[in-house]
Amino acid sequence: MPFASLRLSGTLALAFVTVLGVSGPAAAQDANQAENIAAARSLGIEGVQLAEAGKCDQAIEKLSRAEALYHAPTILDRLGECQITVGQIVLGTENLNRVVREPLAANAPKAFRDAQARAKKALDAALPRIGHLTVTVEPKEAKITVTVGGAPVPDALIGAERPTDPGTREVVASAPGYLTQKTTVTLAEGGHEAVTLRLPLDPNAPKPGADVPAAVAAPPVPPPPPPPAAESSNGTKTLGYVLIGTGAAGIVVGSITGAMALQKKSDLDCPDNHCSGSDVDALHGAKHMALASTISFGIGIPAAAIGTVFLLTSSKSQERAQKGPPKHFAAEPYIGPSSAGLLGSFW
Repeated sequence: MPFASLRLSGTLALAFVTVLGVSGPAAAQDANQAENIAAARSLGIEGVQLAEAGKCDQAIEKLSRAEALYHAPTILDRLGECQITVGQIVLGTENLNRVVREPLAANAPKAFRDAQARAKKALDAALPRIGHLTVTVEPKEAKITVTVGGAPVPDALIGAERPTDPGTREVVASAPGYLTQKTTVTLAEGGHEAVTLRLPLDPNAPKPGADVPAAVAAPPVPPPPPPPAAESSNGTKTLGYVLIGTGAAGIVVGSITGAMALQKKSDLDCPDNHCSGSDVDALHGAKHMALASTISFGIGIPAAAIGTVFLLTSSKSQERAQKGPPKHFAAEPYIGPSSAGLLGSFW
């Protein structure tokens, strides 16, 4: 049905939008709803006036906004008629279908019933104009994406007949691992067309199951540098030298006093240490020298031994710094019949 035959007069257009103000109980309208209805009425008037002036491309924007704010069969009917006029036949007929199938209350305004009757006539005239396009893509096992005129086609409609607006459309098919294919199809009003696109393999795409390059192993983390030698190593070495010197002096003193004690004893004429007179004083002096010798050896030998240990341990200060210094030391002096010294251990 030609759109011109469906135009309303100015008076009828005013009546068309006036029903928006009486379509519901006034008590149920809050302030926000009243504002939406007023805005829808204003947009509806502008849309109808543009449609009657033959400017459906501009009327669609006004009528769409009015319908979004407040649904009315009178608005949706005129929106569907304008969409059909500009070539959006599939979308326009769907809107007209909504108007035709909408149940109206018994007390619905006469303008609503007139809109249903007008929508039915426009729908009957437009349905035969819809084209039908079937798009098939091979290989079917690929993850296919299809667009017709830039609009995506649902997977369920690939290979099935799809209502499509008449005109020239670009059909594009793509899939991972395949080269994209395009074609152009011209669909006449009420025509039926079928398009088959075969996607060739992309030679630059990775082959299925191809080995993934192994990740480059990260270089091993080098061990942390050894800690610096303990600052006390120099002190330990110095103490070692002092102890060795002290020990050497003790050994020398012990040797001298021991020799003097032996000389004094050999000069005495006291069999079995039974002396008398001046020999008694000489015997006591020899004993004192022997005691001093023993004490000197008892101090000198352990001191020299400990000093030697300190010197040896200080030469390995870096290794001991890594492993940690000895936690315990024990020493025990000893005096034998012919020797004296110090027994020690670290742990």
